[in-house]
Amino acid sequence: MFRVSCVRELSELACLRADIDRLSGGVVMQRFGWLNAWIQAYAATHKPYVLVAYRDDVVCGILPLAKTTSVWTGDTIVFIGSGKVCSDDLGLLAAELDSHAIAAAFAEWLAESEDCEPWDHLDLDGIREDNDSMARFGETLCNLTGVIIEVKPGPNCWKASLEGGLEAYKTRLTKRARKLFREAEGCLDRCESTSEVAQSLEHAIAMVSKIEQLHQSRWKERGIEGCFTDTQFSKFLDLAIRSLWNDPWTSQVVSSTDSSDAVQRVQVAMIRIDGKPAAGSIGILDRSVLDMYLTGMNNEFAEVRPGWQLNASCIHRAIEQGITHIDFLRGDEEYKERLGGVPQVQQRWIIPSRRPSSQARNLVYRSAVQVKRWFKSFQ
Repeated sequence: MFRVSCVRELSELACLRADIDRLSGGVVMQRFGWLNAWIQAYAATHKPYVLVAYRDDVVCGILPLAKTTSVWTGDTIVFIGSGKVCSDDLGLLAAELDSHAIAAAFAEWLAESEDCEPWDHLDLDGIREDNDSMARFGETLCNLTGVIIEVKPGPNCWKASLEGGLEAYKTRLTKRARKLFREAEGCLDRCESTSEVAQSLEHAIAMVSKIEQLHQSRWKERGIEGCFTDTQFSKFLDLAIRSLWNDPWTSQVVSSTDSSDAVQRVQVAMIRIDGKPAAGSIGILDRSVLDMYLTGMNNEFAEVRPGWQLNASCIHRAIEQGITHIDFLRGDEEYKERLGGVPQVQQRWIIPSRRPSSQARNLVYRSAVQVKRWFKSFQ
């Protein structure tokens, strides 16, 4: 039914922009602006390896992949958007009616096509547990190659319903969380804190710089390197915001090009106390969902809980814009559940090649990982 080809050049990927956005289903981390920002930022270490399915010369399915090489793991194929960028809800782009057949066609191409360059591993992170088309892809690949998928449950995504409006949302919180939420609303109502949202791209970029500082300082306090220590991540975020800034969002028709009812897709917000940045977030509108992609908080103001004020402000605004859910994305921090989030299981799939050299490399790599864990257990 389908002809499959592989896009290996950046220039060819740009030609797929309209098809990627059309088939993304409105999932923002599957839209061209997000994927292209990642492949541009990580071009030094990753090359496009995007599978495209055609029916009668019409693009009907895309699997956004990239290839990278290392001494330990060899040639590894990953999702575009993976790694420190931590994209969620990744997988096949296709109309629902065709998705299973296209998934099988892509698996057959990776397993049997002469056009497929040799690979050692598929390392696919950010797959939702209920992703049926990826389940079909994995099943077909295993049947054709005889290999077994190692499925690693990743950190959950936490998604809270905003349906029914603000008061309905608050009634779904625990008594303690409801009290904290109302205290945060009170601080904003009494102007003890101020809330602002970037209204221009230049304003957004300037605010992101402040949020970066808040984000990094929090991780540094815990002795952990934050994502901004990776210069490629910083480049990705800048490119993604610039690209998605002009990608309009509407609550009715995500793919609409009519900007008359459009809302700004990228929402950079900040809470200030005494004029100082106290908390900030980068949110992205995705279907009828607000994705809270990245946040930062100034520990100087921890006693007045600026994080709660930030979330209260963002939730108020989201409900006004017709958003039905807020997704705090991956990570099992306690506040996500307290804000009404329900866990959405995500998985990481490790699939070795059936080639003998790949199997041997996989065995050596696993042994090295086990030895490393053994040494850490004594520290």
